[in-house]
Amino acid sequence: MRVAAMNDGMLDCAAWQAMLEREALAVADACVGVLTREEFAARQGRVLVWRATAEGVRVALRHYGGEVDADVAMLLVAPPEAIGAVLADGLAQVPRLVRRGRLDPYMLRSLEELEDAGLADFVEDFGLVFPRH
Repeated sequence: MRVAAMNDGMLDCAAWQAMLEREALAVADACVGVLTREEFAARQGRVLVWRATAEGVRVALRHYGGEVDADVAMLLVAPPEAIGAVLADGLAQVPRLVRRGRLDPYMLRSLEELEDAGLADFVEDFGLVFPRH
């Protein structure tokens, strides 16, 4: 099976929206992106982004050419099967996948900026930490 065909199911906006709406996410002023490791390494592909708004969760696919748009504050990079597990079983899978090295979270903003954007609790729920220097 082609990777692109496999990614199509994992990056199904309607499926992600349904799953994220069940998660009852807090409203945020920034997006979270999901990208496969292969596309991340190739610096080319599609990134799925979501943002919880007062009107509900907004999910979209965007072009990825090595950089994400400025409104993306966190990027989750994983192989297709790990992304599929999150889609199937919800965000509760993220901490387990991170601990097992199956999902790489990239914070694209400082902790203070994430707090201001409304994503600090989200980061904390995943068990992610920011080193203090």
